[in-house]
Amino acid sequence: MTLKRFYTILSAMILINLLYGPLVRATDSGLACPDWPLCHGKFVPEFTFQIFMEVGHRYYSGILGILVGIGFVWILQNKNTRKSLGIPATLSLLFLISQVILGGLTVTKLLHPTTVNLHLLNAVLLLSACVTIRLQLSDDTSLSKFQWDRPGKYYFVIVLFVVLYQLFLGGKVSSHYAGLACPDFPTCHGEWFPEMVGTIRFHMEHRLFGYLAALLVLSLSAYAILTLENPKVKQFLKLAAYLVSIQIFLGAMNVLYHLPKLITGLHTLNGVLVFLFCYIAAFYHFHHSSKEVL
Repeated sequence: MTLKRFYTILSAMILINLLYGPLVRATDSGLACPDWPLCHGKFVPEFTFQIFMEVGHRYYSGILGILVGIGFVWILQNKNTRKSLGIPATLSLLFLISQVILGGLTVTKLLHPTTVNLHLLNAVLLLSACVTIRLQLSDDTSLSKFQWDRPGKYYFVIVLFVVLYQLFLGGKVSSHYAGLACPDFPTCHGEWFPEMVGTIRFHMEHRLFGYLAALLVLSLSAYAILTLENPKVKQFLKLAAYLVSIQIFLGAMNVLYHLPKLITGLHTLNGVLVFLFCYIAAFYHFHHSSKEVL
């Protein structure tokens, strides 16, 4: 197996885990095992559905951890890959270590909202590091070294931070059990701007900031189509724009149908994909050698 294929598979597996994790949460399986790293003091406990979900997530994450470690060693063994991929490989290992710590704290701190939210964000950053390695291994001859002085550079950075923060706000909704604080959509208890108190505040922050994030992604996509030449930047931003529309639909379905478990998981996964496609577009934008129209 080539290093390129290895990181393609690893990135896909991490993405799957970003669906698995929210499903653990949606099925109320997060504390099915009250201890860590064992479950009820056993490596292989007696299984119920919730214990299966929680332990399965741990086992799967453990396999991912081993693969991240293998990739790190693989890259460091070769002088050329160590020079070109050493930084993202090191970041992937650091994000893996912090992910393990946050996973343990999520259980021992009894699903404390802060640890739950950071656990999600850290997983996204781990995915981003592995995707960066995969992209740098691309056979695309138009790729060059990172170039900061690119048209719309601040626009790309702002969109990435806004979408990442929106994922954080979604985590806050989940960890504070605020998904049904507003039982209707697009209003909240029949009001467009309800009083921002209690769980309603977490819910409405996520909704309102989501509209801003959607507007920014759509406008960045339009900007790329109209002014930039790199077809890959346009392609991935178009995909992100399509997924934003799906994300709003999934969010509405979550509320109107009272948090169906699969829809809840897909809502998180789709949000991660929006960020990922924006990130890949930014990667190609800042690593492309051609001159583009301002």
